[in-house]
Order: sequence, then structure tokens, then C-alpha cells
Amino acid sequence: MMQRDRTAEAMLERLEDLENYPEENLTPYKEFKLDGETYYFTPGGFLYRKDPGSDEVGGFFCGYLTDEVWHHRTDDG
Repeated sequence: MMQRDRTAEAMLERLEDLENYPEENLTPYKEFKLDGETYYFTPGGFLYRKDPGSDEVGGFFCGYLTDEVWHHRTDDG
């Protein structure tokens, strides 16, 4: 059974809030750390967490941003 990643959930919720946080930009495949974990977005707004031993599968899927939000937060639009 997979455990919920509350850090990822909170981050996705914040990024979805274009009204209160309009200036946060994202770059595909650029890794960043939150609460001691390493995350990255793939093109299209899919969020992954890199855990030890997850290199073969590219990390663990944590969620995604809507197309509208992804295009707003990247130069991919």
C-alpha cells in the first residue's frame, strides 16, 4: 500500500492557486528539495519524488497539475 505524500499534496495545492501565488515558475526535470525529499516535474506537470532505489523507474508518482496551471507556470505554452 502506498502512503500519501502530504508534502507533495500541499505543494500541488499551492501551485494550483494562481490567484494567490501567480509568480512561481517551474522547469521540467529540475530537481528541488522539500522537507528532506527530492522532487521534480516532467513535461505536462507530472510530479515525481526521487527515493533511494527509485532511479530505475524514474521516481514515485505524486500527482499532477492541470494543463492550465502547467502552461501558466512554465515556458511550455
